[in-house]
Formats: sequence, C-alpha cells, structure tokens
Amino acid sequence: MRIFTVILLLALCTTTKSVKAQSQYSGDAKEVYRTIIVVGNAWTKNNTDTLEKYIHKDYVHTDVRGELLSRAAWFGYIKDRKDKGVSNPNVEFDDVKINIYQDFAFVTGINTFSGQAYTSNDSNTNKSRKLRFTQVLKRENKIWKRILFQGTYIEFQ
Repeated sequence: MRIFTVILLLALCTTTKSVKAQSQYSGDAKEVYRTIIVVGNAWTKNNTDTLEKYIHKDYVHTDVRGELLSRAAWFGYIKDRKDKGVSNPNVEFDDVKINIYQDFAFVTGINTFSGQAYTSNDSNTNKSRKLRFTQVLKRENKIWKRILFQGTYIEFQ
C-alpha cells in the first residue's frame, strides 16, 4: 500500500508540473508541448503504440553518444529496451522554448530522468541525468509528429 501511495504521489507531482507548464502556452505551442510530453512519457515506458503515432516516418535521432539513428533503428532501440525490461520512472521537461514556423515547430529544453537509458550497463537505476535537447516537429494531418531529436548530456551523476 505504501508503494502505491508513493507512486500515486509521484504521478500527481509530475502531472501537476506538466499542467502548470502547459498553461504557459496557447494554440499550436500548447499542442506541441503536449506532444513532447506524450512522446517523452511513452519513451519512459517503451510504449511503441503511442510512439508510432507521434514519430514521423522520416524521423532521425542523434543520441547523447553521437549515434545517428533512423526511425527503424530508433524503434529497434525501443524494442530492445522493452525486451530487456529497461524503463525509466519519469522524464521531466524544463527550460522549454517553442518556436513555430507554419507546419514546423522547433523545440529546445532540458530533460531530467533517472534509470538506465540504454540496454547496455551504462548506469544503475539510481543515477540522474540531464540532457539538453533539440526537437523538430512537423504538423501532418493536424497531428504534431517528432521528425528530429538531438540530445547532449549536460549533467551525468
């Protein structure tokens, strides 16, 4: 019961922060912000159904190690994480800036997460990481889809 209470409190705190941050945006920027949160949370849980909806067919991902991944390779990484039981308790978004130019959104910010990022033994689950990211989203059929991601560690404890 105590574990359930802790999980519930963590979920409420994360959701409250997300709602507060989302309220600073309006219109397209609000939808873009919502999309990056949905994608970030789907990554933490290796939720490929959600990721399939919000990751563009031409997706390119440059990870914190400098590896360039196509959409297929990135989904392979997600599948490998899922198969090996690698997930993250949460991901936080800070210092998010959104610039929209017609059907493209350019987003920069900071992610903080704990747990193992990769399937190799790159960390133990107690470590916290911060990375500065750049994401590009493209609006397609009224849905914002992530078409590019680049992340660089700025704090690796």
